[in-house]
Amino acid sequence: MRTMKHLIVITVTLLLSILTCGAQTLLMEEEAPDSTIAVIGYFCKNDSMKFHKSYSKIKIVESDTTITEAYTEDFLIVVTDSTSMGYRMKLIPQGFEYSEESDSIHRIMQSKLSELTKDFVCEFTTDELGCVQSITNWREIRDKMKIATKGMCDTLYSAMPGLDSIMPRKRIENMVMLKMLTEEGVRSSYDELEILFGMHGNLVAIGDREMDDTENGFPQHITSRIGYTAIEDEENEFDGDYAIFAKTVTTIPAEDAIDLGLGALGLLMTDAAGDTIANHRKDMLEPLKTAMPDGLAITNCEYYMYFFNGWPKECFRQKMTDFGLGKHIETTRIEWTMRRWNLVVSENEEQPSNKI
Repeated sequence: MRTMKHLIVITVTLLLSILTCGAQTLLMEEEAPDSTIAVIGYFCKNDSMKFHKSYSKIKIVESDTTITEAYTEDFLIVVTDSTSMGYRMKLIPQGFEYSEESDSIHRIMQSKLSELTKDFVCEFTTDELGCVQSITNWREIRDKMKIATKGMCDTLYSAMPGLDSIMPRKRIENMVMLKMLTEEGVRSSYDELEILFGMHGNLVAIGDREMDDTENGFPQHITSRIGYTAIEDEENEFDGDYAIFAKTVTTIPAEDAIDLGLGALGLLMTDAAGDTIANHRKDMLEPLKTAMPDGLAITNCEYYMYFFNGWPKECFRQKMTDFGLGKHIETTRIEWTMRRWNLVVSENEEQPSNKI
């Protein structure tokens, strides 16, 4: 029973990663210049920003709340060159801490992987608006990831000897490395870049809006609020700072949700283990349909705050899946802790500062 429950949890985890709703692209509307904000980065060579990222996944069943994964990390972004065509930047890791409250499988994997990748420096370029264009050293990162993935799997499968009979190690390694075979795959592993610079180059309509749409054939209800922010801290806030908020609620029929999750899980599991899980499809489906007759509700909340010059100040993303019988919530927050504009910062600077 313990194994079966754990595999169902893994199914849900994979499902959450598949069902990504693209709320931010739906915010873009072409309107008159005086009713819009252009998200543009006015960066300079040697600009440096230090960020703190916190991430968590929790599941809630009735009054029971469990942290399945949680960690924090710090990183520095430095502009190494600025031209009329765009910018060259580096993302430099500064520290990582994994929560001991996380469940064992996630803690083992992420802790070892972070240990092996702590010295990876990501070099990337953006266009003149600040939108990420490429990772220039992606091949170097790919080659290092091969070694890191092997080390992670060594640790994981040593700690959980029976795992190989359910999820063959070779499949895990192959899926990770298949993703890393291209620049696009490497880039997708740096969600920090997408979160911090994903809105750059867009024109967003000021004001409150509400609309209905579809994503991959599923109905969505979208609300947004966009505008300039008030100055409350004169030292760290400026005239022209702005924020973007969007909330998207997507409804997915229980049958589709289960099939998507089982399909993803089947790529990792042995045929026998996959068949065992598939045979419990009805056992998983009926409670979902009873609890959520209209379908599962997936709520995505996104909040982006920027300095007047386009540097990200705070970014927040949260995805909540309501199963009726419980909820899964995944949250990512990135906040600035130090900025130095037009001034080189040492990669090993220990004392964060919010001074210009």
